[in-house]
Amino acid sequence: MIVLFILMFVGVAFLGWIVFQSYFATRTSLGFLRSGGRVIIEDHVDIGALCSIDRGVTGDTTIKKGSKLDNQIQVGHDTVIGEKCLIASQTGIAGCVVIEDEVTIWGQVGIISGITIGRKAVIMAQAGITRSLEGGKSYFGSPAGESREKLRELAHLRNLPSILEDLNKE
Repeated sequence: MIVLFILMFVGVAFLGWIVFQSYFATRTSLGFLRSGGRVIIEDHVDIGALCSIDRGVTGDTTIKKGSKLDNQIQVGHDTVIGEKCLIASQTGIAGCVVIEDEVTIWGQVGIISGITIGRKAVIMAQAGITRSLEGGKSYFGSPAGESREKLRELAHLRNLPSILEDLNKE
């Protein structure tokens, strides 16, 4: 069984850059590319309202069994979402991303194209993912880093005013 909520768009064409070359110049313009792929949604997948799932350009866009997508999620072309993934609202996943099994992505996360997110990774809310991430770890921030390290950085930043005050006294 697959649960699809209202106002969901599956198989949307990919909007990308098209480069035109001629003898005199190379021009770049924005346009829709022809898609040769499909959207494959496996069993027991829930997809919330106002989600957009682009069909593949060179391959298929795939959402594997047991994954749950909240409302307002963009899934780019040729992306593979593994089994039992949980993706919260307002997440944007660019094209050609591989999200391995049992990954949790909290709300308002942005993911750049062409990367892999490892199995059982957890990405906290409002993170910006700019590189591939190892599985089994928790990530936070923009650009995203391991949660413990990023939270330690924030704690040090909170101490910065008192450090500056001490330096100004000298």
